[in-house]
Amino acid sequence: MASPSHRRTLLTRRRRLALATGIAVVAGALAVPAVNAATTEATTAATPSTKRLHDDFNGDGYPDLAIGAPQAKRGEQVKAGAVSVLYGSAGGLSTSRKQVLTWPSRENAEPPQQLYGTALQSADLDGDGYADLLSSVSEYVMDIDSGYAVVVNWGGPQGLSTTPTRLLWAPDNEWHGGFTVADVDGDKRQDLVTVATDRWADGAHRGAGTVWHGPFTRTGESAKKSSFGIDPDQYSFYDAPAAGDVNGDGFADLAVPNTFQDESDSRAVTLLLGGPDGFTRKGNLKDAQGRRIGGEDVEIGDLNKDGYGDIVVGHFIDTYDSDVELPSKGGALIVVYGGPDGTSTTRKPVWINQDTPGVPGVGEYRDGMGWGLSIGDTNGDGYLDVATGLPGEDFDGITDAGTVLVLRGSANGLTTTGYKSFSQNTAGVPGTAEKLDRFGEQTALVDANGDKKDGLIVGDPAENADFGSVWVFSAGSGGITASGSFSFGPATMGLPATGARFGASLAD
Repeated sequence: MASPSHRRTLLTRRRRLALATGIAVVAGALAVPAVNAATTEATTAATPSTKRLHDDFNGDGYPDLAIGAPQAKRGEQVKAGAVSVLYGSAGGLSTSRKQVLTWPSRENAEPPQQLYGTALQSADLDGDGYADLLSSVSEYVMDIDSGYAVVVNWGGPQGLSTTPTRLLWAPDNEWHGGFTVADVDGDKRQDLVTVATDRWADGAHRGAGTVWHGPFTRTGESAKKSSFGIDPDQYSFYDAPAAGDVNGDGFADLAVPNTFQDESDSRAVTLLLGGPDGFTRKGNLKDAQGRRIGGEDVEIGDLNKDGYGDIVVGHFIDTYDSDVELPSKGGALIVVYGGPDGTSTTRKPVWINQDTPGVPGVGEYRDGMGWGLSIGDTNGDGYLDVATGLPGEDFDGITDAGTVLVLRGSANGLTTTGYKSFSQNTAGVPGTAEKLDRFGEQTALVDANGDKKDGLIVGDPAENADFGSVWVFSAGSGGITASGSFSFGPATMGLPATGARFGASLAD
């Protein structure tokens, strides 16, 4: 059954439009010896657990990391896309244990873009004990039309399969909000959940969703399919959902961000509670003052360890008229605590931005707090912490240099006490902060060495004039540390660097 644990690294549609970026790639794909070396090293060391993990592609007991470059060029195919995978081990992540996946060449097919490597997520779809890697693909040309697809590279003892398998596809005249993976029906199998915005006969846009129930076959067929509505009365454009168990009943629930059709700057997050008979609409999230909560990214995780998943909303766009009365200058996080009814009746939602006491810096427009959310336990205390980018943060006279902030979970929920903040000017962090670097557009939290402490991964696709780069930080009992951190870019993966925007998507 679904647990209140967190769902990772989901990109909403707005973030895909903002972050879908590219690498010009070499045609070669799989570094098999490197993957085998990772497996050999892991099996000679003390494996942390025999339990297979949702983010362990080669089944050695250590979580792995996938780095997307959705606009990668392959030969004459522009924006074909590529994914670089680093395999975990007792020593953590290393660029020597890697696998590079590229979009396959196709005869007589010249679509404008595929964007393979967008919205990366990991889950065991076929139930074989190895995590698989999912990606969305745009302008995927079929026999009769172009459209949008979700594809998967299958996990196994040698790593990920080199050729992606298509799971589903829809024509490009439909609005698609994205996908997530969770155990929706409580059968301990991972299901693929998609949301879309359908145009009805009256011209309005209303949300609808589909559950593709696992297990999947290796040819991409699901066990069955079911549909659900989001809100028949709310004319909205819906973005990718977050999944988690917010009411503790063992079924995955959904938090779906959306934008009203007739009010482009009005946003909401609709909560759907899962159960044996499907989803039931709980309603739009509201804060303690009754104001509608909206944002561009959503994650779910149990921050206070009470058995209920908490909903963290990233509200990083702060220039709408609807934000005037909200504490969201410079972007914000909104935490809505879970409870037996879906949302807690005793613990009120909390807004956190840079004007909140204890948070470093000052809230300034377009700082982007709430961008690139991820959730994990960075110090091993059992409470999940939240990492967020502030890619528009200015400091030392440098515009949009960017920072990353890690806030700790506790028995009282998310706290500003003991925060960690990093930029390229932080001692021990490789590189130097520069104008428009936008450090922190992506984050991921991953326990790559199996010590039950999640290290921090930072993606900065704008680094070095859009070459892009990724930073790896380790974690200890005190949380994330800059000591021993390292960075690398597309050249390290054997990829051409020009315009690569490496690190635009992360999945662990």
